[in-house]
Amino acid sequence: MKNSSAVTSDGEEGKNTVKKTVEVFTIDGNGGEIKKIDDQEKAALDQTELKSDRRMRLLRQGIKVFLISLGMWTTGSITAFPSVMAQDLLSHNTTFSGSSINFTSSQFDLVGSLTALGTLPGSWASSATMIVMGRRFGLTVSSLCAVVGWLGVALLSSPPGILTARFVSGVAVGGFSVNVNTYVSEVTDAQVRGYMSGLVSLGHVAGQLVTMVLGYAARYYVVAIANITIPLVLLLSTVWLPESPSFLVVRGHEDRARQVLRDLRGQHVDLGVEIQRYRDMNSSQKNMSSWLGLVQLQVLKSFGVLTLLIFFQNFSGYMFINSNISRIMEESGSIIEGSLCAIIMNIVQLFAVAAFLPLLDTIGRKKILVLSCITTMVPLATFTVYLRGTGVVAATAAAARTHPYGWLPLVCLASAQCGMVIGLHSVPFLLMTEYFPTWIRPQAVTICRCIGMIFLFLLLQLYTPLMEGLTMAGVYFFFTCVCLLGIPFTLLFVRETKGKDIG
Repeated sequence: MKNSSAVTSDGEEGKNTVKKTVEVFTIDGNGGEIKKIDDQEKAALDQTELKSDRRMRLLRQGIKVFLISLGMWTTGSITAFPSVMAQDLLSHNTTFSGSSINFTSSQFDLVGSLTALGTLPGSWASSATMIVMGRRFGLTVSSLCAVVGWLGVALLSSPPGILTARFVSGVAVGGFSVNVNTYVSEVTDAQVRGYMSGLVSLGHVAGQLVTMVLGYAARYYVVAIANITIPLVLLLSTVWLPESPSFLVVRGHEDRARQVLRDLRGQHVDLGVEIQRYRDMNSSQKNMSSWLGLVQLQVLKSFGVLTLLIFFQNFSGYMFINSNISRIMEESGSIIEGSLCAIIMNIVQLFAVAAFLPLLDTIGRKKILVLSCITTMVPLATFTVYLRGTGVVAATAAAARTHPYGWLPLVCLASAQCGMVIGLHSVPFLLMTEYFPTWIRPQAVTICRCIGMIFLFLLLQLYTPLMEGLTMAGVYFFFTCVCLLGIPFTLLFVRETKGKDIG
């Protein structure tokens, strides 16, 4: 800010009076030049944002995040579908056209694992699209893939055709997995970024719940057709959603970035400073390509931490349980029907995520992860003891259903899933976007996601061999040990990002 004064004469008193005029300057994002701002912007900067204005602004921001999170609603519905389909085809082996269809155990495994495999090309294609065309265009492409995938699952009448459609659905999941969290982290305020990102996790659980509820009363192809509406709504919403402001700045579209930032951050924010911050945090792109940026020492350290965190995320068993919940309930001797168990578990997870959302921006990411490891480990250990006590070691568990604690599988696994969904499952996705600046974020998130999907593909595809080789008790003992190791790892190596700017 710069002051200048002018001296004028007062005719009546014959005295000199000093009048001060104030000129306000801001840092222009284009090369850090000093630029004078107009009176309207100066007046806005002189005001403090009212609480009511902030609430309305964050409400508008939250609506945008909700629409973006429909990508994760779609992802949740796709990943929960194998359980619904398996349960349905065990009772009714017919398709949409009325023809009969039969899946082997390994083909049922592929219904889940091919989706994980499809995320690899999907995430890389989305990353390339996001770098050149932007985040909004990436959402559009992924939504179209999701629609095609659901149509194939619903209308095709052979195992190879359905499995191909599931691979296409995996391409959509890969695109959403890179795009949604990146997009949300770039449009939200730093002070509420954890809370807003939690809405994404809430969307994933909600998508699972929608699929499970529909699958309880409807055939698998009806569920697939109904689930098409979610990506369709997202597809229409992309017309209204803004582009990521940091992407616009990095690509040199400052005028458009100012318009988006004014709506997202409010009238009281100095846009010049905001834009310059984006430039400063992405300044390395002037000296190297984005691919070379991935091999910087700090970036490699972040990759190392995230890779191990992704290992804990997958091998704590969240997706393993979610994708096979009906089969697991059947095989563990639960006295409650598998499809009903799936619905109950997803409802409980939904409430757990909603209850713990504010903690991401209060106690921080690290403490949430430690809490998640503890609250997951205890019920998994209890379930392991139950399995050892009942002697459930094979796929047939009719005898175990007469056990007086036949309700325990549902209680243990629902508690474990709640523990995972509040931290182990959701926080790594948030940290992927927070650990890297805008100019390498799509590629970095894609690499992390690909590592995660390779882990997930192996875990889902090995469901039957693991159950036969380790026994069910051995599998859940392994998951328990992974959660235990996650506690010291988090305390020693995970970097806290609560309330920090990410560029």
